[in-house]
Amino acid sequence: MRPRLALTLLFSLATAGLALAEPKAVPVEPIKNFDIVPRGEQIQHDFQIKNEGDTLLEITDVHPACGCTVVSFDTKIEPGKTGRVTAKVDTQDFAGPISKSIAVFTNDKTNPKLQLVVKADVKPYISVDPGYARYNYVQGEPLRPITQILWTEDGTDVNIVRVTPPYPHLKVSFREPREEERKKDVKGRQWAIDVELVPDAPVGALKDYVEVETSHPKQKIVKLPISGFVRPRQHITPVDIDFGEIEGAALPLQRTLHFTNFATDGIEVVKVETGLQGVQLTAQPNDKQPGHRLMLTLTLAPEMPKGDFNTTIKIFTTDKQKPFMLLPIKGTVR
Repeated sequence: MRPRLALTLLFSLATAGLALAEPKAVPVEPIKNFDIVPRGEQIQHDFQIKNEGDTLLEITDVHPACGCTVVSFDTKIEPGKTGRVTAKVDTQDFAGPISKSIAVFTNDKTNPKLQLVVKADVKPYISVDPGYARYNYVQGEPLRPITQILWTEDGTDVNIVRVTPPYPHLKVSFREPREEERKKDVKGRQWAIDVELVPDAPVGALKDYVEVETSHPKQKIVKLPISGFVRPRQHITPVDIDFGEIEGAALPLQRTLHFTNFATDGIEVVKVETGLQGVQLTAQPNDKQPGHRLMLTLTLAPEMPKGDFNTTIKIFTTDKQKPFMLLPIKGTVR
């Protein structure tokens, strides 16, 4: 064999060998169909990814579609071995046929992106009206329970085993509905679920679920979304003031604050206690929203003593439930 031909053959064989030394990602079952599932059930599946190549297969990233969560995935799969991508779908917010995809990115150059799909037909065996409780609540204001009526779509005679609220300041109970509360033309037993926010619920967002456990053979759990916000009766913006370092020659110095009353009844500022010489606070009502919007003017007068100050202004109002507000201020007069 001529030397040039031999070298060409060896190069071709080496090139062929290098071409084979690649990972190859092959999904064993790219589509998983769960058929009919009760609404509210969390379905989970382990997708198998086989490495049919000759080198290490790496899963570099996984992107689930909206409504789907990737619980975990194997980042490295040896040649001839199988790895997993675990996906979960919460069916609480779905009804009817659903199809949720997961994009899997690998170092397989010939097939760098795999598409995995979870399918199901979500069926609500239990219905609830209105099916949610939304609050825009001010602390201490009158509030009635939000009543939910629960029944089965297939006429199964269902019992409520227990109800579990997501917050200690949310009270939930269940009972037989009154005649005027019952859904007409509905077969089977009905239940009334009362969801009640307590008057001293803490300020902040509400975003969770009341969990209702039932005796239905096909849907044990029903989740009722809770959303909204609990507001304080009054609020001052900003909530505290740091003047930093102030030259005495710069006094008097003023800051403007906004006082908002979220309560139904209007209020007035009746007295202010500053606790420090030279600190003054006045309130000016807003003509367009009297009793609910006020402008506060905070003044540091020339008689302010030199040195550090750190005090709390006490603002008294006519609100019987919350008769005063506290405003921290601090700084240094040079």
